[in-house]
Amino acid sequence: MQRIHTPVLVKELEVLLNLKSGDNAVDATLDGGGHARMMLELIKPDGRVVGIDQDKNMIEKMSGVKNLIATWGNFKDIDEIIKKRGFKKIRAILFDLGMSRWHLEGSGRGFSFQRPEEPLFMNLNKESANTAAEILNGYPESGLAEIFRDFGEEPRARFFAKKILEFRKTKRIISVKDLLNALGAKAPGGKEKSLARIFQALRIAVNSELEALTEALPKAFGALDRGGRLAIISYHSLEDRIVKSFFSAKTGEAVILTKKPQTASYEEIIKNPSSRSAKLRVLEKI
Repeated sequence: MQRIHTPVLVKELEVLLNLKSGDNAVDATLDGGGHARMMLELIKPDGRVVGIDQDKNMIEKMSGVKNLIATWGNFKDIDEIIKKRGFKKIRAILFDLGMSRWHLEGSGRGFSFQRPEEPLFMNLNKESANTAAEILNGYPESGLAEIFRDFGEEPRARFFAKKILEFRKTKRIISVKDLLNALGAKAPGGKEKSLARIFQALRIAVNSELEALTEALPKAFGALDRGGRLAIISYHSLEDRIVKSFFSAKTGEAVILTKKPQTASYEEIIKNPSSRSAKLRVLEKI
């Protein structure tokens, strides 16, 4: 397996999660296990971490790690997953909403516009029938424009939607290369920002990411023990807006520990450039 998403803001989380020996915690986005391992180190020898991921590749990779209960599922079902695992007192729950480097570089599912040979799946759960190709070949112009605008914040959403409809009159859009050709970007170049926004929008749509986050947050908060902490790392304004709004609505039930979101240090950004856009917000249930 290729390189895995490097965990971000680890030092900040070690302080803000406030985990102690014997505590139980949840990593709602297990991925390669970087944050889960940090949690396990803080709560050893007897504390346990439930790690949730909708990609079975990640579950298989992390199986066998002591005191880690790797669970295949979607974090929107976090309350049921915790219940089925027999946990009653959860001291910390972490969501890292970033894409793993492995998904971008090694999954073969078309998450990156820099891999033209890959098919346009973009589904984090390989068993899901919903794919980017189905959206691109089946949605009307207005539907595509809405996705690009609402999930990618792409200012030329309608323009790119028109180009896709013109292209698919003669050929189905199956691969990343097909999509690049449809958008008039046969190779990454001057349109990289727009390409990044469109690929983000399609991934969010395929996986219903914003809906899942909106559904998961109240369930995660409800699963916390009093004094427990909920930490969310977001990477773009759409996610952060949902998190900020949820935290604000918990006035009287929680204390927000990050008046301004924590961001990566200069040293961390140099070592891991993908940490540049990470924003960490943490609250404590009272």
